[in-house]
Order: sequence, then C-alpha cells, then structure tokens
Amino acid sequence: MSASTIPRSAGAGLLVYGLGTAVAYLGSGTPGGSYRPTMIHDYVARGHWATAFVLWYVGALAALGLLVVGAALRRTQRDGDLLWGLSVGATAISVTGAFVAGGIEVAVAEGGHVVQSGVSAPVVYALGEIGNLLAVCAPALLVGVAALVLAARSALPGWLRAFSAVAGVCGILAPLFLTYFVFTLWTVVAGITLMAARRDAARVLEPDAAFA
Repeated sequence: MSASTIPRSAGAGLLVYGLGTAVAYLGSGTPGGSYRPTMIHDYVARGHWATAFVLWYVGALAALGLLVVGAALRRTQRDGDLLWGLSVGATAISVTGAFVAGGIEVAVAEGGHVVQSGVSAPVVYALGEIGNLLAVCAPALLVGVAALVLAARSALPGWLRAFSAVAGVCGILAPLFLTYFVFTLWTVVAGITLMAARRDAARVLEPDAAFA
C-alpha cells in the first residue's frame, strides 16, 4: 500500500500533532532538563500565566490530530487496529500532560498569594518535568512504535519507510531530548508527503481482509 492510498487526513493530523506539540513544548518554557531557578521563576511569573496556559491548550488540541491519523490508518492499513490503539493512547496521555504542565499556571493564578509564595521551586520543577514527559515524550514513544510498524509493514516509498524507522526509534528515545527533534521533523515531512501524494482509488480494508 503506497502513500497515495492513505487519506490526506492522516498527513494533516500528523502535521498538526507534530507542530502543535512542539510549539507548546518549546514556546511555553515549562521547567525541565537541567534545574535552573531562573527558568522556574520566569514560568510562574504573573505575566507568563496566560501565555503558557494558552500554548499548552493549543498543544492539547493539537494532540487530537492523532485521532485523525489513527482513524485514517485503521481504515487503510492491515495493522490498522494496532495503529488506532496507539494513536488513542498517545492522544490521551498527551492531553493529560498538557493540562499538567499548563495546570501549574492555573494553580498559581487561582491560588493567590498562598500558592505563589508557598510552593517551592523544586516542586514546580518536578511538576513541569512530569508534564513534559507526559505531553511530549510518552506520546512520542507510542507514535514512534506506530512509525516502526509503518516502516516494517506498509508499502510507503523506500525513503519514507527508512525515515519512519529512524524517527520511530527517536520517538521512543524522546526523553533524551535531541532525538525528539528528529521525531518532530518526521511528523512534518511525513505529514506533508501524505497530504501531497497523488490519490489512488480509495481502498478501505474490510474486517476480514485485514487478516488475509
């Protein structure tokens, strides 16, 4: 099965997920990685509350793009049920993580002086790191597994199958940070490729055909 038999919606969903998550993660400044007090101070600063929460809200909405990807692959790929399950899991955990990371700002804003002065920087750091892992790394792991399945079992162009294999490993290893950028690049390249591919006649696998 070639890229031309996968609905464009799969490419659009993958692109929205990849870009939306990266924008939320990199733009929000959520504490993570090396511990730096200035990062924590800047994240919970009054002027940053709305920006960070809005970005993570965008990230949560972008994660829904994976449901579009999963639905499209479920109809057209022989491993569709597995890919659908991975996409549902990735969506759920990504949305949860976005609200953990963004929820720090809500707690600080709504908790008033007691919370703003009483929550220590290490606690904010720990919550931010957990939020990042849930919103970014955990879904990347699940989508990475899906990418490996596509690389091994689909009939995508050879170069895209090879890139999917590399990106799949990078997604699984996303907590290493640098690998996440390779994974994100794949979501953009694969998304655009699937959207731009010429369409073959639509082909939807019937339940029995999926196991033929």
